Amino acid sequence: MGGSGGLVFGVVGDRFEQLASARDRVLAEADVFCRQLEPILAEALRAGLERVTWAQAGHLGSLDEPTRRAFEEAAAGSTRSAVAAVSARLRDPDVWLSPLTAPRLREPRQRGWALDVPPWLARLLGKDRDPSGVLGGLDDPGNRIWVAIGSAAEPIDGVLQEFGFAPERRRIGGGRFGVAPRTLPRLDPSGLLQRRWKRYRAAFERYEALARITD
Repeated sequence: MGGSGGLVFGVVGDRFEQLASARDRVLAEADVFCRQLEPILAEALRAGLERVTWAQAGHLGSLDEPTRRAFEEAAAGSTRSAVAAVSARLRDPDVWLSPLTAPRLREPRQRGWALDVPPWLARLLGKDRDPSGVLGGLDDPGNRIWVAIGSAAEPIDGVLQEFGFAPERRRIGGGRFGVAPRTLPRLDPSGLLQRRWKRYRAAFERYEALARITD
């Protein structure tokens, strides 16, 4: 009995190690994605701002020189703040380990996990885990990463409103003024993030598959 129990414990321990390794891989891919996203998102937001000011060139031209300079400085600052805010949201590991907007991983009903079991593992192995959620493309609104990216419009919207620009009725992008990209091609025409997303999704799917085996 003792030998058999030790063998089972060893197998389970190996699976936990594989799961932890898969988790680390997911977070490593997420880290690269975040670093690649920052300059791409900043450029997309600048392009969105340019669309708004071009469409409302009459209003922009009506601003006196000091006001126009103040607007340009505030717009640049809000763009930096927007990118920083999105990056901060995406630095949360839980966003990448549980990326669906309708969370499939809930707190386990039964408590009593050992103190040395990490919270992420206890939650993952809980009896209420539903593995039926499927992670789609990057610009699928069903994932928390795209929701975070879409939130980038908020600080820029405030600046545009403050300086008297009118919200767009037919918005190309997200937010009241259509500044934030609504689709992946508008965010990143180069395809770099799409390729990185595929690497992340492959790592995440392996992580999920190992979690099901470890149950």
